[in-house]
Amino acid sequence: MLRRRLPQILFVLVLVAAAAGGYSLYQQRLAAERAAAAANIRQAVIERGTIISTVNATGYLAPQDQTNLFFAVGAGLPVVELNVALGDAVTAGQVLARLDDAALRLAVTDAEQALAAARLRLALLQTPPRPEDLAVAEANLRVANNQVYAASLGQTPEQVEIARLNLVLAQYALDQTYAAMDRLVEQGKFAEKNALQSQADQQVEAAQIANLRYQEAQQAPSYAQTAGAQASVEQAQAALDRLRQGPDQSDLDIAQLQISQAQAALEISQHNLANAVLTASHAGVVAAVNLHLGEPAGPLPAVVLADVSRFYLDVLVDEVDVAAVHPGQAVTVTLDASPNLLIAATVEKIAPVAQVSAGVVSYPVRLGLAPVAAQLRGGLTATAAIVVAEVRDVVLVPNWAIRRDRDTGAAYVSLLRDGALVEVLVTLGARDENYSQIVSGVEAGEIAAVSDQRDTFSILN
Repeated sequence: MLRRRLPQILFVLVLVAAAAGGYSLYQQRLAAERAAAAANIRQAVIERGTIISTVNATGYLAPQDQTNLFFAVGAGLPVVELNVALGDAVTAGQVLARLDDAALRLAVTDAEQALAAARLRLALLQTPPRPEDLAVAEANLRVANNQVYAASLGQTPEQVEIARLNLVLAQYALDQTYAAMDRLVEQGKFAEKNALQSQADQQVEAAQIANLRYQEAQQAPSYAQTAGAQASVEQAQAALDRLRQGPDQSDLDIAQLQISQAQAALEISQHNLANAVLTASHAGVVAAVNLHLGEPAGPLPAVVLADVSRFYLDVLVDEVDVAAVHPGQAVTVTLDASPNLLIAATVEKIAPVAQVSAGVVSYPVRLGLAPVAAQLRGGLTATAAIVVAEVRDVVLVPNWAIRRDRDTGAAYVSLLRDGALVEVLVTLGARDENYSQIVSGVEAGEIAAVSDQRDTFSILN
């Protein structure tokens, strides 16, 4: 019986031995695979620390205060003085350039004289009349009244006789000239006769005037004569009343208005004269000069003045990041020209309206730079790192150990546990270029690990 079972027992032993040998080979192969996997694992111990989250943007430096200076007077005046050149440092109030102001000075003098004349007119109106002025006005009134009386009476007999005698004398003189001209004709002296012709013509005109006056003297007074004389009386009376009563309020108002107009004209001319001199509105460096001696100032700024003691940086922040940016946040600025120079800055302003370029929506943000010892220049390319969040003593995981589910947005951290890689669901907080804050899901001391045989994932991508 035992002999019949011996082959079966031997077969079972062979199978057990084979199984044991296969299991041993499997364990060896598994150990080899784990060793190989461990050799290709990137890993790091998860620690607590500080994380600073930033928003990066680029722009160009510009002086805090850059002023375009113009001459405020009319064009056409040549430059007679130019005291600065490109790159010169100037102080506030320093004279930079001057125009030919001869015509402007003359305009000021004319305006001063016009104002003085206007003030004199008002003073004369306000001055009480002198006794001699009243006496003259009263005398003029008496003369005008006498003229009215004389006009109403007409010419006296004596005046008529005088007019007749003047006519007789004029006619006699003309007759004598004609007689002399006749004698010269009889003597054949035609040249002498022609020389008397102009005298005869004048005597004819004088005789006609004398005859007209004689005719007028014989006529009764006309209405026109009496009306004219009466008008003279009214004018004389009005002049006397003005002296006695003083000026009307309307005359005073007009005189005062003329003074105001003259004063305004003087101020304008003085302003033009002052603006023929270009001065520095603030201390700074001359960034441009668009003037030439002997030539009028053109449409470009005469001088561009830049305050290089302070600079600002305008950058464009993406719409995704702008919600985290606020005035007062700290900024670190680096320059392409000086990469080792770190400049402190502060967020000053955020534009309320976006700029859209090629479908990208961005918001202008102005950063104010702190003064630095290094010499800065406008237009330098700069990169700003705006600190939008800073948390301390938190769990930090390298970004290469984090994976996001593209469908759900959930975040997972890859860990090395018991020699195997596992993914753990986590809640993320702040992040920077290298690390992310873990709010929950992973503790300090654990090992973050990923296999180098697969593509790593960064949440910054």
